[in-house]
Amino acid sequence: MKRNFLKIRRTSTATIAACLFLTATVILSNGGEGPSMHDQSSLVVYAFSIPLSSSSLPRQFSSESSIDFSTSILYGGFGSGSGGCDRKRLSSSYFSPTSLHGGAISSPATDNNNASPSTASTITKLQSTISLILLDRIFKRILQYMNIAFPSSLAGCGFLLSFFLLVKTGSGGGVGPVLYQFLAPGAAVLARWLPVFFVPSLVMLPLSAGLGSSIEVLKVVTVIIGGFLFSLLSTSGAVIATQNIFSNKNDSNDDGGNDISVSSASPTSELKPKPKPFSPDTVKTLSVGAALTGILGNLALRTTMVPPILPPFLLSAHMLLTTLAAFVFGSNLPPSFVKICHPLVTCTSLTWIVAFLSSVLSSTGASFLSILSSYRTGTPYGAGDILLSLLGPSVLALSCQMYDRRKLVRDNLLGVGAAILTGSVGGLFGTAFLVRLLRMADPVLRLSLLSRNITSPLAMAIAGLVGADPSLAVTMVVVTGLFGANFGASILDAFGVQNAAARGLGIGAAAHGLGTAAFANEEDAFPFAAIAMALTASACTVLVSVPVVKNVLLKIALG
Repeated sequence: MKRNFLKIRRTSTATIAACLFLTATVILSNGGEGPSMHDQSSLVVYAFSIPLSSSSLPRQFSSESSIDFSTSILYGGFGSGSGGCDRKRLSSSYFSPTSLHGGAISSPATDNNNASPSTASTITKLQSTISLILLDRIFKRILQYMNIAFPSSLAGCGFLLSFFLLVKTGSGGGVGPVLYQFLAPGAAVLARWLPVFFVPSLVMLPLSAGLGSSIEVLKVVTVIIGGFLFSLLSTSGAVIATQNIFSNKNDSNDDGGNDISVSSASPTSELKPKPKPFSPDTVKTLSVGAALTGILGNLALRTTMVPPILPPFLLSAHMLLTTLAAFVFGSNLPPSFVKICHPLVTCTSLTWIVAFLSSVLSSTGASFLSILSSYRTGTPYGAGDILLSLLGPSVLALSCQMYDRRKLVRDNLLGVGAAILTGSVGGLFGTAFLVRLLRMADPVLRLSLLSRNITSPLAMAIAGLVGADPSLAVTMVVVTGLFGANFGASILDAFGVQNAAARGLGIGAAAHGLGTAAFANEEDAFPFAAIAMALTASACTVLVSVPVVKNVLLKIALG
């Protein structure tokens, strides 16, 4: 009983920490403009009052006006909704480039509300985001209870997408679309910050086990880069070939939803400077917060007059704010630089630099590696642990992006099938051929590379199935994803791949979650990347689970 209580308390603490972090990031998403003083109590109440049924709604939001309620909260209002709004226009607004880059979502005039427009918008985003966090916890508990060894976030993503598509009541809409409209604002917030949730895995790379001699390291780099190029180009090529073969479909009835080319900017838009993803105030606020918590944390270490938990808490907050500030700074760099050096690389490098400087200035003599060890501790309080705890809800939120572009996906189902087949079979067996061709000395290293293009949770499962080292397999996955996030778009551009479906499916199959996060700005390619990431990982896991397939794979890899 005591053990279960501690487990529940630990999970609850992690959830609260993630919610507090997201309260700050949602406010920062509004350009640093939080609610006014008289609206703060309202903000807290609405943020945690998650409507799960019509009985929990205020009277003006009865079941007869559920669509009006979801429309109202989409626009940030909590008064009576303005019925008759265009739902398609509402849903697409949350996943436009403006919404993903922090632009303000315009709202129509609303009735007299207690909250100002900025406060109402913040409340809506907080409600939606916290709901996604809680849903992720629910799916995790369900899969644990059913003893199913499958990533709960991927399972939840598939369930939510199916729910959005299938659960309908009446001719005017249904529960599925209403739930989608409620979760869409939070999904947009998580999509905007999605890349930074992968940073802890990159920050921890210096703690990974060595790969052996320099020759072996060179072979590993060859497999990662060569394998990525093979998966990216073969998958995108398979998609384009499939579309060309079945291009005899009549496109005259299209309404523009299946335009699968990367849209180019109009001459007028090219003259306007593209707004930075984050406001200067966001960068300043995070940087000042990181500096203050670092100073206070080091001062707390020098005295015994403070509670023992305070110094590690302040230093953890210091590293968390440092990571966020570095990510925002990297995202705001000139586009010409970002195209060469992805914000993930900038963020990881700056986090390492700050950790090194902290070790030099530390009053306790902490080393660089010991500071990195405290970055991700396996507790709810580590900076890396807080960021990683939001990765599950972010994957869950991908269902909203897929639903938002459902017509585009539906019109390219054959391409999706070709991509999953090429990405899974080609990824596994292509890598097996390559590690054998290079005659890598360590058999465990050969097997750990087989899951290089598969998202981390399932890569660990595959490592266990084939007898590889799970931690080494995750390292290979992270390095592959980092390379794909940094160079994937440029490589596709260099090869003239402008088809959104081919771009998204290619990067999702070749660089899993990190590559998918890097394509968050390509609103047509992004849903395909999410689909490819989830389905390629699932297909690879199913293939390796078949004894005959696994034996053939091991025979090819080990000889």
